Amino acid sequence: MIHGNSKYPLELKLAVCCGEELKYYDREEIRRIPKATLAEWRKTPLAKFVNQFESGVAHPTVEKYLTKRSEESSLKDKAMMSYLSFVDLMKESMGEKAFVGLLQENKEKFIDLVENLEGLVTQQEFLEHAGITRSRYWDWRNMSIMECTITPDKVCARRRPMKITEVERLLIRSLVKEGGPNKYAIWATALRDGVISVGKQTFYNHTRDLMTAKQRRQYRREPTPIRAENVHDIWHADISYFQTLYGQTWYLYCIVDNKSRGIVNWRLKDKLSKEISSKVMEEAYLKYSPGKIIYMTDGGSENKKIMDTHLMDLSTKVTHWVAGKSILASNSMIERVFHTLKNEFGSVHVAQDGAQLREIVRSTIEAYMNRPHSRLGIYTPQEVMDGKNNWFDAKAVLKTAKMRRMQRNKEARCKNCKCSVENRC
Repeated sequence: MIHGNSKYPLELKLAVCCGEELKYYDREEIRRIPKATLAEWRKTPLAKFVNQFESGVAHPTVEKYLTKRSEESSLKDKAMMSYLSFVDLMKESMGEKAFVGLLQENKEKFIDLVENLEGLVTQQEFLEHAGITRSRYWDWRNMSIMECTITPDKVCARRRPMKITEVERLLIRSLVKEGGPNKYAIWATALRDGVISVGKQTFYNHTRDLMTAKQRRQYRREPTPIRAENVHDIWHADISYFQTLYGQTWYLYCIVDNKSRGIVNWRLKDKLSKEISSKVMEEAYLKYSPGKIIYMTDGGSENKKIMDTHLMDLSTKVTHWVAGKSILASNSMIERVFHTLKNEFGSVHVAQDGAQLREIVRSTIEAYMNRPHSRLGIYTPQEVMDGKNNWFDAKAVLKTAKMRRMQRNKEARCKNCKCSVENRC
């Protein structure tokens, strides 16, 4: 059937519009039609061709195509509903946070999937179902297009001026790779020294994969942690032993302040004795004159009835608590200090004799006292014990650094920059 003055049958136009031309017409016949003409038919609304038939939708040819189109549309809708149900199952099984993380790791493939939906479902509906905001999706899309060489995640620095630069990321990672007591101390020391100017969480985010198994280990929280309000309110005392290379055992008597985590007093001896424990405690009390304090120990023999020794004159000023007996809590704070001294400062294991061990313990304790502690912000135990824990304004330093970074990134140009102020940024 030739419609009007057209040299092409209306059925052919309808078939091309529905994408069914090769099923009903010879390929060579289709190739003789100009490509521009075929493209025009494909983008023409279907209703325009249907209305040109004398019987409209009742025409057998139109009815055949529409029926088939409706069946295919129904199948596509069912397939899309199944796919969305599968997405829901993945989110429920993995957790929404883990699912979004999976999409972020494979963002290039996810972008291709969204871009090729071909009218099956709107992008907005699909993104909402996947739990991805439009802002995040366009960040990923711009990242894959622009590939900025200034920022770590390839997002244009001028579009996200708050982001740290790749240079800053490599610097903080190099600091962790160089080693040190622990990651927190590395961050705090570098911030104090002006080497870096990023917050603690940003530092951790960009060095998470560099954490050791020991650092990743989850420690069970104590049911009733003890926290002092002031320095020299609560002291923890315990004994740990060391062995020299020649097999001689030495005992480290140590007292730790609860508030500052600082070592109040210590003594290295080759035997266990309640008299030595009481003497170490008396020396600490006379040195700091703290007034009334709580003195917490474990139930070891060297601590039993310790106040019945020559400390009788301190019995009104010192309250002796035994962990797990006088109070339902452990004496783990000082155990943590021993763990740090033994494992983060490995030189205590190479002493040949008592004199060398004493010197190593002295230098190790000095190093521990003068490095930042994770429980003290950016301050060291010695600074908190001495009341010098207010000299560094970390918030002001980070705020100034953030403003400088914003200004620098707003003016940044990377070698792959494909955007301009007027068009993109």
